Amino acid sequence: MNAVHGAYAPPPSFWEALKEEIKQAAPDMGIDDIGFASADPFVSLKAILQRHRDQGYESGFEEPDLEKRITPALPGTQPSSIIAIAVAYPAKMSNPPKSGPGKYRGIMARSAWGRDYHHVLREAMVRLEAFIRKRVPEAVLESMVDTGALVDRAVAERAGIGFSAKNCAIISPKFGSWIYLGEMVTNIPFPPDSPVTEDCGECTKCIDACPTGALVGPGQLNAQRCVSFLTQTKGFLEDEVMRKIGNRLYGCDTCQIVCPKNKGLNWTHHEELQPDPEKAKPLLLPILDMSNREFKETFGDTSAAWRGRKPIQRNAVIALGNFKDASAVPKLSEVLLKDPRPELRGTAAWALGRIGGEEALNNLDKGMKSEQDEQVRSMLQQALHQLKPEDAGTDTEPVSSKPEAEQSAVNEPMGVPAVPVDTLYYDEVHTPIGTLTVVMSPQGVCLIEFGTFTVKEAVLQQWSRTWAGGAGYERDEERLSDVTSQLTRYFNGELKEFSVPLDMRGTPFQLQVWSVLQDIPYGVIRSYKDVANAIERPMAVRAVGGANNKNPVPIIVPCHRVLGANGMLVGYGGGIETKRALLKLEDSLPERKGL
Repeated sequence: MNAVHGAYAPPPSFWEALKEEIKQAAPDMGIDDIGFASADPFVSLKAILQRHRDQGYESGFEEPDLEKRITPALPGTQPSSIIAIAVAYPAKMSNPPKSGPGKYRGIMARSAWGRDYHHVLREAMVRLEAFIRKRVPEAVLESMVDTGALVDRAVAERAGIGFSAKNCAIISPKFGSWIYLGEMVTNIPFPPDSPVTEDCGECTKCIDACPTGALVGPGQLNAQRCVSFLTQTKGFLEDEVMRKIGNRLYGCDTCQIVCPKNKGLNWTHHEELQPDPEKAKPLLLPILDMSNREFKETFGDTSAAWRGRKPIQRNAVIALGNFKDASAVPKLSEVLLKDPRPELRGTAAWALGRIGGEEALNNLDKGMKSEQDEQVRSMLQQALHQLKPEDAGTDTEPVSSKPEAEQSAVNEPMGVPAVPVDTLYYDEVHTPIGTLTVVMSPQGVCLIEFGTFTVKEAVLQQWSRTWAGGAGYERDEERLSDVTSQLTRYFNGELKEFSVPLDMRGTPFQLQVWSVLQDIPYGVIRSYKDVANAIERPMAVRAVGGANNKNPVPIIVPCHRVLGANGMLVGYGGGIETKRALLKLEDSLPERKGL
């Protein structure tokens, strides 16, 4: 099909026919979906972007000129339409390598698996440009992939690629949100496609599961809180953020993993986008020894390389701290004492504080004597405070003094041997307070974590090493169906007492406290003082707070029903707002009881 686009422009039917020809040829160009939209400005988007900026939610990577972000443009001519493309990428890895003592691994987001998608999409766009120019030689075409001024999600939505989801992704009815997006502005007047009318409905699983609460509302992302953004920054990170990063080295997939629209979807037809398991889930310790050249040789062909090695190395240090990998102490100590980059030294101090032990403590002391950077010194002080014996009784409820009887309770022997099992079984259950990961041993429910298995992997592995002999995890929905069903009924207001077997693992003192917690009825609240009296250790209020906070089976063992003095909502592993939500569900918030 040849045409001359000028004074004697072809009739609309010509452009409709060309559009259909392009759609038919798209798969051969490496394009999985293609849509056409008008090039009118995205007028309503400007107010949204301005509000986003005013609230401080931007990442800083965006085009600063809002007009450019909403106004399609071409050099020397007026744009007539925009072509949007989508390329599907894999969501699952075949035979992923496993972490283990001394060989713990990080994880790259799926957008960093395989070859850098920027190159893959640009090459597809080059093929698309060539296809169009062969038929319309004088066409003006301007392609962009991810780094262009226009908001690619807005273009994709207008062009009918998919709908804009609550997690800020575009969800294709066919491919889910596992798609890369690109767009091409042109002066060819292609007839537009119709937008997708599907939406998220009542589902808020992505918002509930976001590790840092960065999804502040449907379709609203505070990039400054987003784990994906934070893993790409180069500076210091806060303690709370580092704990929630887990073992992520680049990016975060949580809001896509929990999305029902993505269930069962995995795309393997683009060979260049398939993951190399050793790059997608690499060993952590070798990353710390990489030179710039070695980093580029290993990760340079992936999208994770664009910010350089420092963020990846910092995130590897964080992951080792979250795994509490004692075998990493020598390397982390070397980073602390010798690395020229303050961000790496400070993060190593934090990780050593998480791991603990005499060697870590000694090297933190050494670092404190030689360190000059104020931020690193602050992180050293925090790590030392965490490890010094006199600070071991850090509590969840403030008290003015610590009597001798209470001190003995805090220092209850921790050397309780783990009870090894061959396998720990888990499943995830979606609730109004977010996704819960529920773990069972052959004896009963032994652990509930706030968050998905992927998000909590480092924490779960550490718990297994401490209390289950390092057993591996296996997903088994059928085995856990009774407990997940009971949890669902509880959150629906249909169940007030759980009847599942428990396998509680902790110190003798903790087990004593947790036993009392199990006897607190639905809708009833107790104080830490009440629990201390119940175990006949009235002076151990502070220690009771610590044991309450370490309850491994929250909700089923209702530690949320224990409050501080005067009904204060203090100290809860899932966060104060989660505690408030559980008490509200049971109609037992203190303000409702007149406390």
